Amino acid sequence: MSDAYERIKGEQGFLEKIMSYIPGYHGYKEKELRRETDKLVREFSVQKLKEAKIALNEAIREVSDSGNAGAFQYSNRAMAVLDRVTNKIEHADYGYSGFFDAIKVRENKLDKLIEFDYTLIDLCKSMQETAATVAGQPDVGKAFNDFRKKLLDVESKLNNRESVIFDMGK
Repeated sequence: MSDAYERIKGEQGFLEKIMSYIPGYHGYKEKELRRETDKLVREFSVQKLKEAKIALNEAIREVSDSGNAGAFQYSNRAMAVLDRVTNKIEHADYGYSGFFDAIKVRENKLDKLIEFDYTLIDLCKSMQETAATVAGQPDVGKAFNDFRKKLLDVESKLNNRESVIFDMGK
């Protein structure tokens, strides 16, 4: 994420020069930067969820070794939701539509999506941090189940993201 951000930031000086010469270019580039930012937000969020999966896999190994069938059942449910949420984020629509896309996102409504994506980053970081503590919980089955419930909340927010994007086209 950092390399792409630095690349975009480094291009700003040159882009500002282009914008001063070509009318309309500023709006185009602003939309492209927002699209790139949206992509980076999702990549960061997916990375945090993949780190959560690594931590949960370690907890699953411990549960499997202990023979705790109940906790193992909760772990499978949690992993299924984690995979589904990660996939939704990874393959979500961009917050900015290109010129020929079916849905045109109005630039003046993109701030709402940016606020949503900031929340998404926080949620995914929280999920990664929570996953790292699952194995050490006294009741690992409950910890897996609580983790799954938090993931379902993240998934609900992701489903709301689509309505935010569709509302932007109005």
